[in-house]
Amino acid sequence: MKESIKSDPVILDFDTVSLSSDLIISNQSIGVANSSSGFDDVDGILGIGPVQLTEGTVENTNTVPTVSDNLKTQNIISTEVIGISFNPTTSKSTQNGELTFGDVDSSKFTGSITYTPITSTTPSSYYWGIDQSISYGSTPILQGASGIVDTGTTLVLLATNAFVEYRILTGGLYDLRTGLLKINQEQYANLQDLNFEVGGTTFTLTPNGQIWPRALNGAIGGEDGDIYLVVGDVSGLKPLSYDLAKY
Repeated sequence: MKESIKSDPVILDFDTVSLSSDLIISNQSIGVANSSSGFDDVDGILGIGPVQLTEGTVENTNTVPTVSDNLKTQNIISTEVIGISFNPTTSKSTQNGELTFGDVDSSKFTGSITYTPITSTTPSSYYWGIDQSISYGSTPILQGASGIVDTGTTLVLLATNAFVEYRILTGGLYDLRTGLLKINQEQYANLQDLNFEVGGTTFTLTPNGQIWPRALNGAIGGEDGDIYLVVGDVSGLKPLSYDLAKY
């Protein structure tokens, strides 16, 4: 469910990277992975995390500027901002996401944008980490915790204690075939909003936003017509014992 790459420190190599006709970066470093997993029909990943994450990844230098850093340094964009838009999908071939470098696409959202500082809590502070509180419906399940905004993770991963509470509240049971929680139609009808309070603004995953697209159940080894939740345990532990704990 999550793509990954692995590489020992390598010597830097540079090339011209063209993101579009208007976004051409010169002298951009390129890394070669020794191994990878979870990739399908792609050649690699484009990292846009904090520069400090590159520390120790290459030889003869401490850190490596990312594409967004170089876009700003080379005056291709005036502000180092990246707008990211995801839309629900029902087909593996549908391309309905968008990256906007140096700005945000106002057609992709309504209302105003909420800005919040990067958390000071480690290890989230090493990433694009934020402080947040989470509730399921009106029930708090995680208060004053830090988390990471990450485009490379398929699931919404909660701290173990919050995940256990979520599993009990939804009634979901661990599915061996997919590694996800599975609920029945009645439980789906009673599913509540999953709310993330960040910087004074509440962002909501509706019931439909908490389930795996049913048209793509086969892509994860699931059964047609079954309902799988995309909320998981950040520890990666298989929650078989949680099912027993409910009773």
